[in-house]
Amino acid sequence: MTDAEWFESVKAGEDVGWKLVWERVVAPEAVSLRSAEMMKRYSLTGGDLMGLLYEEMIARGKIDLFRGEGSFEGWLKRYVRGYVLNANPNKHGVVSLENAHPDDEDGATGMDVPVQDKKVISKDIWITTHYCFHDLWMDDPEKAYVHILKTRFHLSSAEVKDFLEISSAGNVDQIFSRAVKFMRTAWLRHDP
Repeated sequence: MTDAEWFESVKAGEDVGWKLVWERVVAPEAVSLRSAEMMKRYSLTGGDLMGLLYEEMIARGKIDLFRGEGSFEGWLKRYVRGYVLNANPNKHGVVSLENAHPDDEDGATGMDVPVQDKKVISKDIWITTHYCFHDLWMDDPEKAYVHILKTRFHLSSAEVKDFLEISSAGNVDQIFSRAVKFMRTAWLRHDP
C-alpha cells in the first residue's frame, strides 16, 4: 500500500488503514523508550492512544493537517509522540490533548519536551546512538575510529591522517563522510 493509499484509507476510517496505524505507529511507540515511561506515568495503554488518535484524526478532522511533506507514517509517529510527551491528566483524571500535537501553525510548541521528561528523551537518544555506533564498528572499525576522532575529540583531518596512518587528509574526509551517512541510516533503523 502506497503512502497516498494509506492516507486515503485512514481518512475514510477503513479498517485496513487503521490496522497499519496500529502496527507501524501506535504499538511500536507504546513500547519505545521515548514513550513507554510517560505512558506508564499517565496510565495510558496502546489502546487508549489508538482511541485518542482516531478521535483526533477522524472526529476532529486533524487528518487534513497532513500536507504530504515526508511520509505519512513519519507524520503520524511525530503526532503520536507529541501526544505522549505533552499529555497531562487534568483534575478530573482525563488526559487532555489540547495543544499536544506538533502541527500548530505558529510553531512547534506541541513538540516541546516538558523539563521533567528531558531525562527520558536523553536516555533514549544515547541508547540509540550506542546501537548505531556499534553497527558502524561492526561494519568498518576504521570508519568508526575516524568518526569518533573527528566528532568526539575534534581532531582535524590531518591529525586523524597522522594518528591512523591514512594516506591523505582527503581520504579521511571521504571516510568520515561515509561514516556520517552510515550513522544516519543506522539511526533510521534503530529509531522506534
